[in-house]
Amino acid sequence: MIKNYLKTAWRNLVSNKFYSILNISGLAIGLATGIMLLFWVQHEFSYDKFNPDAQHIYRINSSYKASEGGNTVWGTSPAPLKPFAANIRDVEKVVRISYATQINYIGYQSKKIFKAGNDAYYVDDGFFKMLSFPLLSGNTEKPFPQISSIILSETTAKNIFGNDNAIGKELTINGNESFVVSGIMKDMPENTSIRKADILIPMGNWSKHFTQNGGNNGWKTIDEDLGSSMYEIYVKTKNGANLNNIGKSLTTIFNDHQKTEYQGSTSFFLQPLTSLHLTNADGNQSTLRMVQIIMWVAILILLIASINYVNLSTARAMVRMKEVGIRKMIGASKWQLFFQIMAETLLIFSIAFVLAIGLMIALMPLYNAISGKALTINLSDIQFWKLLLSVVAGTLIASGIYPAVLLSSLNPIASLKGKIAQHISASFLRKALVVVQFSISSIIIIATIVMDRQLQYVRTKDVGYNKSYVFMVNMPSDMYNHSDAVINELRQEKSVISVARANPNISDIGASSLDMKLPGNPNFSMQFFETEIDKDFIPMMNLQLAAGHNFTGTPSDRSSYIINETAAKAMGMKDDAVGKTVTYHGRTGTIIGVLKDFNFKNLKETIKPLIIGSGAWWYPRSILYVRTTAGHARDAIKAVENQYKKYPGDMPFSYEFLDKIFESQYKTEQQTGTLFTTFAVIAIFISCLGLFGLATYTAQVKTREIGIRKVHGASVGNIVTSISKGFLSLVIIAIVISIPIAYWSMNNWLNNFAYRTTINIFIFILAASVVLLIAFATIGFKAFKAARANPIKSLRTE
Repeated sequence: MIKNYLKTAWRNLVSNKFYSILNISGLAIGLATGIMLLFWVQHEFSYDKFNPDAQHIYRINSSYKASEGGNTVWGTSPAPLKPFAANIRDVEKVVRISYATQINYIGYQSKKIFKAGNDAYYVDDGFFKMLSFPLLSGNTEKPFPQISSIILSETTAKNIFGNDNAIGKELTINGNESFVVSGIMKDMPENTSIRKADILIPMGNWSKHFTQNGGNNGWKTIDEDLGSSMYEIYVKTKNGANLNNIGKSLTTIFNDHQKTEYQGSTSFFLQPLTSLHLTNADGNQSTLRMVQIIMWVAILILLIASINYVNLSTARAMVRMKEVGIRKMIGASKWQLFFQIMAETLLIFSIAFVLAIGLMIALMPLYNAISGKALTINLSDIQFWKLLLSVVAGTLIASGIYPAVLLSSLNPIASLKGKIAQHISASFLRKALVVVQFSISSIIIIATIVMDRQLQYVRTKDVGYNKSYVFMVNMPSDMYNHSDAVINELRQEKSVISVARANPNISDIGASSLDMKLPGNPNFSMQFFETEIDKDFIPMMNLQLAAGHNFTGTPSDRSSYIINETAAKAMGMKDDAVGKTVTYHGRTGTIIGVLKDFNFKNLKETIKPLIIGSGAWWYPRSILYVRTTAGHARDAIKAVENQYKKYPGDMPFSYEFLDKIFESQYKTEQQTGTLFTTFAVIAIFISCLGLFGLATYTAQVKTREIGIRKVHGASVGNIVTSISKGFLSLVIIAIVISIPIAYWSMNNWLNNFAYRTTINIFIFILAASVVLLIAFATIGFKAFKAARANPIKSLRTE
């Protein structure tokens, strides 16, 4: 029986090649793109779930309430929260992670190995027991036998030692401290929110250096230091633990120990490990929303492909009515006809499925380039097959059930007489499905246009400084010590317009502190971002002073500060800030200038208070900024490289252009925009395949009508309009439905940006024009071909 079903299905497939190709193409493309997108979504939701205890692991986040109002939330906490948390009944384990250093090179046997890894981190001994990162060699219970022990990632170990056993070998990091390898860990997986480390150093090592260097003010050990929130702290809770109570307990213990003016302003709460990748510490879920949008795009593309199949199958029901009627007259049951139609659907899906797998394998490199991922299709991965079969089964059911029920339910007598042809051709369902299909396509096109406008807005917005043709070089210590001579020589170069020093990168200032004190206002507390510059930096970057003057390059700069307008307002100094004294990091200084606000973070954040020093604090202005021109950039880079080589450091010369760094802050949004554009084109293409098939079928059904109209003098334009207007009216209805849905969804997406473009009527006009033009081109091509046919031949055939 099954063999007969499949044999008959194959005959129908071969005998209707045009519709078979349309159905298979639409399904194959829809399945391939839908599965690839859902594969990406599955990867995004898989972060940290490889850890068997992931549901019981949380990160301690900090929240600071400023005296002037507003909360600042971040994902790091002070080190003493480890001993505090260890004494809470519902907490089973606690682990701290803190950034140690960027690895410039690793020294081994008098050799310097560059690019052996990226970063080193300090971790507590319980790191491997809590977070399930496998040790290939070493002791999980005691991974660091000494404070000079280190653990290497598998790749880092191979880069240094090849196939030799690394355990017990001695090496140095950046030419400083010596370490002994005590373990090799498997490379951290792609889908982890924990900082990916190439080298792990025991927290005890940092604790020793902290104490030897005098600690932090009155705090001499890291377990006492309440003033530095530089640790990611993870806790594993016991079953049934009350998370709110843990956060409140940590807050109470912390404030009991903190005997400063900030007492009571800091609180703590727990964030699930599995939410870290998609949800920021402050609760912002813009990344999660984007993943959800991509998931819906995948589902909608699959729905479009299913609608295509349903529309073409039900449209062709008229052609198959006599076949169904004859089958029923000779004894075929309703269920036999149902399974016959389902067999045809299954055969089409099987072919489409094989083609979809081939398309996915062929397009995966391109897909990864667009999405910024490194996904691979592993045919032995059970999760991949679960996703694949779920998608295929869902699409098969959505596509195949209705056509099979429709055809198997036809009345045999009415079918043979052809009395229900008109009813089916005017099927409300088929029209509704066309509307749904093009509504989806229109929404995706509108979303694509809005995303592109926002990214263009971000790229072109005036951020308050000139970032064009400015490149940065990190100066090694010896070059920094001779930076005055370096700058004087570079100023003689024709290719160099101006040179300055600063720290850190102006487009992403991350250093901040609550350590601001105002005379006469002991209760003032607010987070200030901070940076160090020299006197040449402000004019070089075209930063504008609202009041006061720039640094002078004299020793007096060490006791002078420049603030931005937002800082002046926060301190209650709107027009009279210049000349006031403030104390920051324990150093009292005079405000000599107020800078007009500029964006020193990405445009998802509003401008925050900023204080600028020039030799006032402890970190060096070791980033060299050089402004050049498009035509002289190569010469300017070469001139800086020549200076760099005079003072050789541990790392090869490298540079970065400021505008490229700025754009990289929006890499995720740019990739998403490209992804949307790509799949908007695919969605429209699949929709047009179905529309083309329906237009072809309509033209075939109306062959006699077209011939009669032409004999009576109808023009080609009249006939094209007659065939097209029904379809185009459905497309117009789809556009009208899509506009409010697209506006609502994209307005919510734009709310994730502190600075955003507007959604105006021209976006909808453009999207509607694109959809209508594509739809008319699809229908019009077939309608024009039908209208040009010889009417005599058409009437004779009919």
